[in-house]
Amino acid sequence: MKNIFKSNILWLVLFIGTLHTAALGQEINVDSLLYKTIDLLKEKEYEQVKSNARKALKIAPDYLDYNLVLGRAQQMTGEIDKARQNYELIINKNKDYKTAFYYLFDLEFQAGNYQRAKEISETAIQYYPDEEDFYYKKLSTYQPLGDLKAEYTYIKEIQPKFPNNSDLNRRLVNLELRYDFDIAGLNYSITAFDRENVGPWHLLGFQYIRQRKWGSLVPRINYANRLSAVDDNVTGLQYELDSYFFTGINSYTYLGGSYSSDDVFPTWRFRFSHFMYFNKGWGADIGARYDETFDDRKFYTAALGVNKYIGSYWIYLRSFLMTEDENKFYPAFTLTTRHYLDTRFDYLALILSYGTNPDERSTLGQFQRRISTDSYRVNLGYFRMLNQRYLIGIQGGYNYQEFLPDRFQNEYELFLSFQYKFD
Repeated sequence: MKNIFKSNILWLVLFIGTLHTAALGQEINVDSLLYKTIDLLKEKEYEQVKSNARKALKIAPDYLDYNLVLGRAQQMTGEIDKARQNYELIINKNKDYKTAFYYLFDLEFQAGNYQRAKEISETAIQYYPDEEDFYYKKLSTYQPLGDLKAEYTYIKEIQPKFPNNSDLNRRLVNLELRYDFDIAGLNYSITAFDRENVGPWHLLGFQYIRQRKWGSLVPRINYANRLSAVDDNVTGLQYELDSYFFTGINSYTYLGGSYSSDDVFPTWRFRFSHFMYFNKGWGADIGARYDETFDDRKFYTAALGVNKYIGSYWIYLRSFLMTEDENKFYPAFTLTTRHYLDTRFDYLALILSYGTNPDERSTLGQFQRRISTDSYRVNLGYFRMLNQRYLIGIQGGYNYQEFLPDRFQNEYELFLSFQYKFD
């Protein structure tokens, strides 16, 4: 009798519990509550989100949407371990919850667990191979991990999948600049004129580029031989030292200077530019120039540039505003377009320019004479790296140059470059 009585009591308890659960389920509609909870999450009412999610999970413990909103609320309120547990529970039970991968990746990345974040993105790519964002999330882990070579390899791997992503091309160029290597080489240019007894001009330069993770140091020696009816035959040497150093992941600074005791070059030249890169392939730079010529004239220049990567193309517009006495200003503009073929050393170049700016090497000897004159220039070049060692380049140019008021001459320039790259 006692056993029968105990059994009846047990069934009664279970029956009452079932009625209670059913009544609770009727009282709380988990589907409609979810929409309200998502709205609360958007309104940053995190504590109420947690309360709603816990109530719903007691009724429907397999309703993973509630684990997702609960984990998000916990993450936003600093309960990182609890949030991680909810995200991992969702992913382990059902890989269809793509948002859980996003939340878990961001959680680990923000916590500084970059290797774990990378592993999460790799798993997400396996289940969502067409989801572009997961590839970029994986890419974002390489820099904080300090694995630049792996980042470079990964970009080369995914670049065919996203050929129109200009940021990938920009990052490839930046990564190549952070490798350790040395380059030694010669540059030569000859400029011919269509006026009698003028030219040709010869400019020969030897340079050594020492590239390191911090930046680069570039010493250079230039020799010029300039023939003209006025100056007769003028020759001379110039000594230069340039440096590019990184100031952040997306910025670097250029400093340069040169000296010459010969009239064929300016006596002193100093350069400064700061370069910054932004999203979607955009970049900009701002800088200044100082030139002191052999006849003690001093010129000051402000430089401003903007550039954009579009697929395998790089477009760079640069402007210069020059003055000598602060009463007259002389503008110059240069538009450079490069089509990259492989590495940053392999490209076709088209350059269009107006005016004479202090960065043009071939005409530096006459900078003070040309600064106030009109000049219309076009250059076309081809540069290539062979066998990962030899860097060659050829560029031809034409300049319609004013040499006296309203009188112009035609100038033809050929530039050749040969360099050797050391690992």
